[in-house]
Amino acid sequence: MSSNAVTKIDFDKEQLAVIEAQFFPTGASKAEQQYCFAVARELGLNPILKEVQFVPRRQKVGDRWVNKVEPMVGRDGFLSIAHKSNQLAGIETLASIKEIPQLESGKWVIKPQLVAECTVWRKDSSKPFTVQVSYNEYVQKTVDGGPTKFWSEKPETMLKKVAESQALRKAFNIHGVYCPEEVGGGYESEGGEIVTPAMEEEYPSPASRLVVVPALTECEVITPAQGPAVLKEEPGGTSPPEQTKPTIAHLESSVVAGILSMLEGRNIPHEVDMRAGVISANSYNERQLLKAAGFKWIGEAKAWILKFEPDPF
Repeated sequence: MSSNAVTKIDFDKEQLAVIEAQFFPTGASKAEQQYCFAVARELGLNPILKEVQFVPRRQKVGDRWVNKVEPMVGRDGFLSIAHKSNQLAGIETLASIKEIPQLESGKWVIKPQLVAECTVWRKDSSKPFTVQVSYNEYVQKTVDGGPTKFWSEKPETMLKKVAESQALRKAFNIHGVYCPEEVGGGYESEGGEIVTPAMEEEYPSPASRLVVVPALTECEVITPAQGPAVLKEEPGGTSPPEQTKPTIAHLESSVVAGILSMLEGRNIPHEVDMRAGVISANSYNERQLLKAAGFKWIGEAKAWILKFEPDPF
């Protein structure tokens, strides 16, 4: 057997059921699930142990953007593969400030930059495998252009994970999967969860499901003249999502049908209760669209909520 060989993993029916129910984001298709399972089997990684996780990502295919669920492996998952091979002889990662070339406005300039370098040794190789990565190439940014929360608070930790993941893949011939820190997919938390950029701001974990929303008695009723439901502002700015109460919008049934059609067309996972007048949705990539349609993020429900006055039955 090759020293690079990975022992494939098989899941029994009970494990498959648990993984499908708890470790896939809402709305993952059967085809996506089968692909993710196939990758996990081939790499010998167990989703239940968080060695591989299935993460929603928005990607451009041709000339349009699509939502996809992909297997993503954190640094610890790559380490697991390396240890299972019995060929890992050591790993060392260092971070420092170095003068490196950067392209700015079409010109190359030399500037100081945070750089992480990882070296991996194999028992069966006389030479180590080394990878060097720089902060400016991998830092993940918000829509405002600044670094995301963890890249701002722990830039060295994030960059080291990128270097280690790449060095381990290089040393152990691992293809087709990446760590979230290097592809803009978020980061691996200390608890082993992969947190996407959207989740970092206000979303639940990928495995969460829609839950019961707050009682209608806590809602503010708005009239048609006020338009669709909007975030209620407090003096000095908009209240945080966790403090926002859902509103009841007096929407025509045709408008409600149009909203549901939009959710279906965009493949946004949702649930509707026509008697209660509640539409709840979960999306990691359609935040602005949901806001524009009148949905609000309700932290205690862990869902985007739109409440409307139901037609009398």
